[in-house]
Amino acid sequence: MNWLLLPKIAGMILLDLILLAGLLAIPLGLSGNFIILGAALIVALISKFQMIGWLALLIMTIGVIVGEIVESFLSSLMAKKYGATGWGMSGAFLGGWGGAILGGAIGATLGTIALPIVGTLIGSFLGTAIGAILLELGRGSGKEKGIRAGAGAFVGKVMASSFKIAIGLAMVIYIVIQVH
Repeated sequence: MNWLLLPKIAGMILLDLILLAGLLAIPLGLSGNFIILGAALIVALISKFQMIGWLALLIMTIGVIVGEIVESFLSSLMAKKYGATGWGMSGAFLGGWGGAILGGAIGATLGTIALPIVGTLIGSFLGTAIGAILLELGRGSGKEKGIRAGAGAFVGKVMASSFKIAIGLAMVIYIVIQVH
């Protein structure tokens, strides 16, 4: 084996892990596409813009910004379309975070590496809906309006996450093709 290749192989494995972490962070509501963009920037700098150029970085940056804008509007529009008030939208936000934390904790207590990740994802999506329902009910909205608001928050989260994952996946595919 050529031992001089070892640092390059280790670097590529580290890059792939960072890209995967970025993709997994997106449905959790974290800045996964910014992580992926940061990895692209590091590759560009290390390779002196030979593997990833300025134009590719600019296009990725625009994609990340568009993803964030669409996520903001799409989540709000879907929740509002289904009847959520400001209380319901706040509940969806807080419930998403709370559900992610609780789901991750439950998954971690079950003992395997994959379960905290799965628990966090499921908790995030369910928490979004439950949070919207609870705050709408706490506000005094009827049960039906609360459930509609929760459904809208859930649908909005799924649509926004799907859109951002598509952007992140496109960036990851481009980076992997350029590097490997």
